[in-house]
Amino acid sequence: MDLNLDDFPSHEPLVDYPWKSEIDHLLIWMEDKGAATRAFVFDLIMSAAYIEATAGLEKLIEKCDAIEGDYNTHVGFINLCSSCYIYQDVWSYQKAAKPQSGALGKLSSEVILRFIEKLYPQLSEVRAIGGTESADAVLRHRKGFTILAEVKSAPLLTYPFLFDVPVSCLNGHHEKVVMTASQLRATKSAILLHGVGHIDLGNTGQELWPFKPLVDFIIDEKNTSFVQQGVSQWFEARKAYVSKDRHHKMYYLTNASGQPPKRARDKGQWPRGVSISDSKTSAGMDRTDDIKKGIYQSLKIGAYSHGNPNIKTAIISNLPAYRHGHEYVDPFVDMFWGLEKDMHTKEGQRFLLEKDLRRVFDFIITLDEHMMRGVAL
Repeated sequence: MDLNLDDFPSHEPLVDYPWKSEIDHLLIWMEDKGAATRAFVFDLIMSAAYIEATAGLEKLIEKCDAIEGDYNTHVGFINLCSSCYIYQDVWSYQKAAKPQSGALGKLSSEVILRFIEKLYPQLSEVRAIGGTESADAVLRHRKGFTILAEVKSAPLLTYPFLFDVPVSCLNGHHEKVVMTASQLRATKSAILLHGVGHIDLGNTGQELWPFKPLVDFIIDEKNTSFVQQGVSQWFEARKAYVSKDRHHKMYYLTNASGQPPKRARDKGQWPRGVSISDSKTSAGMDRTDDIKKGIYQSLKIGAYSHGNPNIKTAIISNLPAYRHGHEYVDPFVDMFWGLEKDMHTKEGQRFLLEKDLRRVFDFIITLDEHMMRGVAL
C-alpha cells in the first residue's frame, strides 16, 4: 500500500477565518508561556470561536439577575448558569448554545493546529487536511521526517458571554430576551471568567468581534495579574476534572461534568434527566470514542506508510486523555506491530526485525504533557 502525500488536499490552519491574524498576534505573546497558560488561552479562544459560529445568537440570550457589573444577560455553552452558580450558589438551568452543526470539530481542529504550528519551533510546516479519511493533518519536522496526525481536541472550560441588553428587550429572570440581530450588533458585551471577573469586548457588531478585543486584552501587560488569575482558576478546574472531585466548585463548570448533585435536583432547580454537559464534551482527547478512532487512524496511517520510515504517526489535541489515558492510551504506548509478509524464519522460530516494526502511534502532541519519545518540539 502506498501513501502519496501530494494527493492530500491541504491548507494552512485558520486560513479561511478572518480572525487568523489576531490568533497569530496572541501566539507570538504565548511563545514563552507555560503549558497551563497555553491551555487556558486555547479555551478562551474556543469560547470566542463558539460564539462567533452560533447562528441566531439574539434568540439564545437570557436575562440573569445574578450577573455582576454593567451586564444583564448572558449566553453559555453548558447547561448551567455560571453567574447563578458562582455568585448565588443556585443551580439554574440554561440551555447551552451550540455552534452550527459540523462547525465544532472543524473549529477546534483548525485552532489547535495553528497553536501547534506557531508554538513548536521544530515543526517547519503544519497543514490541515480536508476531503480524506487518511489523516487530519500533515506536519513536517526539521529533522526531516513527516508526521501524519489525527486531531481530537475540545476545551476543558467554556466561558459564557455577557451582554448589556436594552431594558425594553428584557423579560423575567432566565427568560429569553426579545431583540433583533441589528439590536444585538449595537449591544455591549463581555466574556465571564467564572468568578474571576469579566473581559469587556465592546459592541458585538464591531469588526473581528470578539477576537480582536479579547486578544488585545490578553496581551496587554496591564492585565497580566487578571490573566494569571484566569490561568490559576483553569488549573484548579483541571485538577477537579482529572480527579472527578465533585466537591470542588469548578468541577461542574468543566466539560463532561454530567448531572448536578442530588441536592440541586431535590430542590427542584434542575430538570429531570438533563446533564450540565455530557461525555461527548470531554476535554482534549478524553472522549473514549475519539481515543478509539485516533488509535485506529494511527494504525491505518501506519499500515499505508509501513515501508517509509520517514513517515511518523501522531494524535494531536489541546490536552491528553486525563481521565481515560490509563485505560485507553497507556496499553498502546510501548506496543509495536508488524506485517506477516515481513516475518522471517530461523531455526523453527518466526520473528520480525526491529526495522520492520511500527508503533501504534509515534507521538501524542498536546499543549500539556505531550509524548514525543525524545524528539524535540
